[in-house]
Amino acid sequence: MTEVELHADDQPPRKMRVILSRECIIFATSESKRSIMTENIFDVVQDVSSRATADSIETITLAYRVGETRESVSIRGTADDLLAFQKNLFQILLDETPVLVRHAEPGKNVTESYTSVLLSVTAGNIKFSEEETASQVVLPRTELTEFKAGKDTINDTQHSLIWLYWVRDGNPSKTTVCFASPRLFNIFGRYIKSTLQLTTDEQTQRQQSVKILLVDDNADDLEMGSLFLKQQSDRFSITCATSAGEGLEHLAGNDTVDCIISDFSMPGMDGIEFLREVRENHPDVPFILYTGQGSEQVAKQAIIDDATDYVEKDIGTDQYTVLAERIWKAVG
Repeated sequence: MTEVELHADDQPPRKMRVILSRECIIFATSESKRSIMTENIFDVVQDVSSRATADSIETITLAYRVGETRESVSIRGTADDLLAFQKNLFQILLDETPVLVRHAEPGKNVTESYTSVLLSVTAGNIKFSEEETASQVVLPRTELTEFKAGKDTINDTQHSLIWLYWVRDGNPSKTTVCFASPRLFNIFGRYIKSTLQLTTDEQTQRQQSVKILLVDDNADDLEMGSLFLKQQSDRFSITCATSAGEGLEHLAGNDTVDCIISDFSMPGMDGIEFLREVRENHPDVPFILYTGQGSEQVAKQAIIDDATDYVEKDIGTDQYTVLAERIWKAVG
């Protein structure tokens, strides 16, 4: 990989080379180097924008664990370089992940039992391999039509569960994937949501305004979120609500909300509870949980309860760039 700029927690940015291997990511200069074990990475907080051009400057942000501490690192470089890095990273993080799967097609008898297989991914395909029979099911990402999440108890153990709806040989199909690890569940969710390719100019044209409902009990966060999101795009039309209850009242009287962005920690009704209420009457409205309470469990619960996306609050203005890109992906 060519030279990139590295931003780590509580450290000034530095020009470094990035070397990605199966075991770790190495950041190196001629004088020093540091590394992050890939097994400690649990989230891709920011990925390459779907509107990026090959030579535009982009940022990828990774969250990882050091003991019980959460840390993050941002890698800044050209979209071409970062996209190649991102594709390889997902492939390494998810390579030969043990999962339980069940495939279903209309008109065919399907048993309730799951099969133990190994999950692998590339930029274009999701592959399920059965070791005993050497059989494979390959799911092209381009054939995915929908992605949902939940949980299920299998053999007395609770698993995080993802449903993939796709078209196989012209027939609608559903693949259920069960993960024992919240970390891998989250990473696979990020992989599904990631663009992993540069889009054309025609695909990036957005002519209509996007009506956003922004919900947060903190008046300062609400004000700054509205201000800086509007700076990201003049097509964002933002309505603010200071509680989940106020947000529900707005939804009851308006049918034209294109995207909901909600804080997690709020009195009376938190963001997850708000999400569940929204899904009762507005199952298809994109919902982004935007919270300063970052954890694997909050991210997992957001996905299970059908949040469209999950974005962590951060310091600085880069967080609004991330949030705006997730809004475009959600309403896309």
